[in-house]
Amino acid sequence: MSRYAPTKLTIRFVENLPHAERHPTTGRVLSYSVRDTLVPGLMVVVNANSKSFAVQRDLYSEERDTQGRRVKLGTRRVRLGDVRDFLSIEAVRAKAQEVINQLRAGIDPNAQGVAQAQSAPAPAPTFTLGDAIDAYVEVCQRKGRRPSTISGYQKLTQRYLRDWVGRPLREVGDDPLGVDRLHRDITRDHGPVAANQTMRLVRAVYRSAARKMRNLPPCPTDAVDFNEERRRTLVVTDWAKFFDTVDGLRNPVTRSFYYFLALTGCRKGAAEAARVEHVNWEKGFIHIPDPKGGPKRAFDLPLGNRLLALLRAQVEDNRAVFGPNYPWLFPSHFSSKGHLTQAAVRGQGLVNPHAIRHSWASCATAAGLNPYEIKLILNHVIVDGATGTYLHSSAMGDALRRAAQRVEDYIFARAGRNVVSLEAARRAG
Repeated sequence: MSRYAPTKLTIRFVENLPHAERHPTTGRVLSYSVRDTLVPGLMVVVNANSKSFAVQRDLYSEERDTQGRRVKLGTRRVRLGDVRDFLSIEAVRAKAQEVINQLRAGIDPNAQGVAQAQSAPAPAPTFTLGDAIDAYVEVCQRKGRRPSTISGYQKLTQRYLRDWVGRPLREVGDDPLGVDRLHRDITRDHGPVAANQTMRLVRAVYRSAARKMRNLPPCPTDAVDFNEERRRTLVVTDWAKFFDTVDGLRNPVTRSFYYFLALTGCRKGAAEAARVEHVNWEKGFIHIPDPKGGPKRAFDLPLGNRLLALLRAQVEDNRAVFGPNYPWLFPSHFSSKGHLTQAAVRGQGLVNPHAIRHSWASCATAAGLNPYEIKLILNHVIVDGATGTYLHSSAMGDALRRAAQRVEDYIFARAGRNVVSLEAARRAG
């Protein structure tokens, strides 16, 4: 049943009709239609992501019954085409009248269309947005993108593009208004960041496909006004309070983990997967074999003296609890991977792990490190012509080790302490 009474259809009226919603329980699309008052049987059918014109009328046979009346064969709904295929409502009514005349003459346009389709050669498979996403994911896998990155693309597709993956890619390109509306819908229902991430994926997928399909329309995300995303401004300023909070955590492994983040600026994922075998105790480094960007971005992360002492004590504790050959630096009984995977502590006065990375970078600048030293320790790409490609953290050994020590000294001076914690000092002493 339509939510709208019959009306005199216009192109503007049809364009302003809201797309169909989904049932809150079953998820079924609640399609609806609006009938035209000028041409009986003409209607616009509104679905979740499309609108189309159709004619619904009775079909009669040329044969007549005993009373001389034509035999009714049933009611037929004939699709005229997508709303975007028509430039004027007059063109819609003209095509509707053609179909009505066929039905009056006893001709079923739907059956005629089926017969024509059966006799015509099979069309080439339509390349859909879903196909383009699959192709893009395959390229990313060949380039060695992290599994978490691939998984993120797949989650965005399942959550926000489920109704779009079956659409032909060319149709998506021809629908910038629809793409912009999708962005606004996701923003309203799921937030600005989720909407922007989805559009970035669509943009990357479309541009990747456009390099192979030269006659595609311009990228539809060009019509999207991306949401403003506020950069993180939360950083640690009271280091004494930060370390007091860390020392108060119940799990000693989590305590060591947060010290590691604070004194290295390491990303959370790389820190959680740190292995004992990758620590060079003599030279004061830990090798990070699979950071953000994949194995090709592997690097050696320098460690300060206090952190090295804490890690030695942590490894000894690990051996006592988890066994002598347990490989993980920050082990966990509760993770299927054997190491911390959900180390973020919420509700206990600690900023999130990535904010700690921001805090370390701020302290590194205050401690007098130059931008190259900071970027190498954080494993950021140095975009500086040929110079950037010539710098390698693994070849700068002692220089970066001294730089990391300066940051550690600065942080502990700000905290008003000289050892990691009383417990760690006793264990390392």
